[in-house]
Amino acid sequence: MLPILDACLEDAFEPLLPVPLENDPQEPSEAGAGSGAGTAAARAVVPVVGRSLITNLESLTVMVFGLALDQYFPDMIPKQYPENLFSTTANVNNHNNDEAMIPELATEPNQRNVLTIFKEACLRLILCNPRLRTLECTYAPQVINGLEAMLLAASASGGSDVACNSGGRVLRSLKSLSIVTSDGQIPASLPPSVTSLLLQPDFGTLFKVDATKNLSQPTINETLEVLEMGNIESDLQLKTILTQAPALKILNVNAFSPSWRSLPPPPAPEHASGTTFSAVAPVPTGLDAIAWPLSRVTVLKFQHGRGGRTLFSPVAVPVYGMVPVYNGMFQSFPFLVEYHDDIWTPALACQLVENCPLMEVVRIRQGSGYSFASPQQQWQQHGSASKSEARRLGAPVVDSVSRLLSSLSRLRVLEIPKEVVKAEKILESPWVCLGLEEFWCQIVELPFLTKEEELQVQEIRRREVATDLSDQHHARTDKEDELMEHNERCISTRKHIMAQLSKLTSLKYLSLSPDFRIGDGLFEHRLGAMHVYKSERDGRSYIRYDDVLPDTLHFRLDMGLDQLATLKKLEYLSIESMDHRLDIAEIEWIAKEFPRLREMRGLVKDNFVGIEPDPKMDALVALIRRLRTDVAQRQSFNGYSGPIFTSTVFGSGLFGTITYNTNF
Repeated sequence: MLPILDACLEDAFEPLLPVPLENDPQEPSEAGAGSGAGTAAARAVVPVVGRSLITNLESLTVMVFGLALDQYFPDMIPKQYPENLFSTTANVNNHNNDEAMIPELATEPNQRNVLTIFKEACLRLILCNPRLRTLECTYAPQVINGLEAMLLAASASGGSDVACNSGGRVLRSLKSLSIVTSDGQIPASLPPSVTSLLLQPDFGTLFKVDATKNLSQPTINETLEVLEMGNIESDLQLKTILTQAPALKILNVNAFSPSWRSLPPPPAPEHASGTTFSAVAPVPTGLDAIAWPLSRVTVLKFQHGRGGRTLFSPVAVPVYGMVPVYNGMFQSFPFLVEYHDDIWTPALACQLVENCPLMEVVRIRQGSGYSFASPQQQWQQHGSASKSEARRLGAPVVDSVSRLLSSLSRLRVLEIPKEVVKAEKILESPWVCLGLEEFWCQIVELPFLTKEEELQVQEIRRREVATDLSDQHHARTDKEDELMEHNERCISTRKHIMAQLSKLTSLKYLSLSPDFRIGDGLFEHRLGAMHVYKSERDGRSYIRYDDVLPDTLHFRLDMGLDQLATLKKLEYLSIESMDHRLDIAEIEWIAKEFPRLREMRGLVKDNFVGIEPDPKMDALVALIRRLRTDVAQRQSFNGYSGPIFTSTVFGSGLFGTITYNTNF
């Protein structure tokens, strides 16, 4: 970046000498420096704007930190550069604490000279590009302060100074700005034309922001519409941000790193024997007494997995990816339309339903991770098992999704592929979001027959057909009656769910599989005996993946598949990890009834290492490829990836991560 900057500007790193304005009064003595606005304008340092090879930039990114400056500048600083040029005078009128554009006394003159040269070179390039709309710069606040100082100087000169007028044009053209902040707040010097802002944390002050600090009079910005936060450390910081930006429409938070001073210590994990966690005593803050401000935000995007210790809970839990979402936070967002996150809990579902009636899009991209807590502990604390493990048949599951489907009538997109909807909830509460366009969620706990029970049902039916033909009567036993009633319940439940799906006539994406949690623990013990078996067909050894569960939908015509003929807009269908039971008739039906279908998942398993060949499934894949050459047959499983192990030293804000990835 620095050589490019050097090449773009003619004499980029030559000293920028103060140029007196035409009506500049006599320079006051150091002892008699004034304090008014006019005096500040008169004493502003106006750099000479040199020529630039680039003058039509609309977007500029200059992210250079001190280490790069130290390595580059020793060879590039002109020898004639005055050693003490920027460390001779003090400016007592600098209310913005701008140490870059207006010289002041330096305790480290060499380092300050280096930074000053670089910042003024950036300013010179910006001044040569008055059409600039997007600026991402390490020292953007200092650059903005320099532009404002020039604008103030232009006002004092009656608008006759070209350089100062150029600074004003840049300030008016800027729409998007990225800056580094040390206090986590929207800066007061933000140009009024800026509507989009990225606040990046200063890593030197990360984890040092005082979460108990009461910011009673934050600076209000009436024009900011889009804000991206690199880090949030406390609920008070988020409340302050929402108060500062009443016109905000889109809010992105890339990480939650709670101030350790405001959180209780974590409990001792069961599986962390021999591991020491340092913790600090909790500090009572009383932050809950401060009300959440009303916000007009319509799009909210959170990324929690980069840090944090809690998950909708006042108790800190050392689980990778578990983060703080503050009690009552969604009271601030009654106009919320889109919500994006990488965690999901029942508490979150309740808050969305209770506070966000206009919700249209819910996208939850849950990541996998390793937890010191056992799955049973996690289920008790958070309502669902760890997302790093596949759902096991009979394991407790929590349906926090049905409430969304039966409450949010405007919902168009529901993408929570690792959460579940219980079949009984669909029977009890009809869905109100009939305009749904994307559905990415599992439907589970449907009644099913074991293989032995299926054989018994077939035998009962065969026997009854035979007796009907011979005019003989054969009475069922009580157990046979119960079995046949259970079989009818299996069929009727699946038909009822298919009928519910058939009402979603706007549906374009339908994924009923977890996409894709297969193989967890499969290779951890060198192919343990429980995962390896000998085939009865050819006597060879194969790997049992155990990914297909029987308590799912059967995509068969006699189970209600024909009801989905209303989904004429369907473009994507995923039925992986499901006991779909597709056959030739179903493949032919899908090829005919889904004219817009472009991708299908659930048939091919090319990436399943050591899986037993399935001639019937191979024939179905060949059939669908012959009938619909325009439909791609893909799979979500790309090979085994090991879990992510994360160890955290609580109380110090230090993280260590070890990741292994084994692809076969």
